[in-house]
Amino acid sequence: MRWLALLGYTLAVAGLAAVFWHWVRGKSWDDSLSFALTVTVSAIGGQWMAAVIRLRAGRGNG
Repeated sequence: MRWLALLGYTLAVAGLAAVFWHWVRGKSWDDSLSFALTVTVSAIGGQWMAAVIRLRAGRGNG
């Protein structure tokens, strides 16, 4: 169930990013989808890196 929520959130963010980039910035759909992919990978990668840092830090480090 948690993965389904993550997938829905990811698709919503990517879709909004693509629509914003296309309509507001006036870019092509190819550019818009590339931008949406960049936003999605950055958001998920940032969360993954934060989780790894928290795991490695342990309880006694702050």
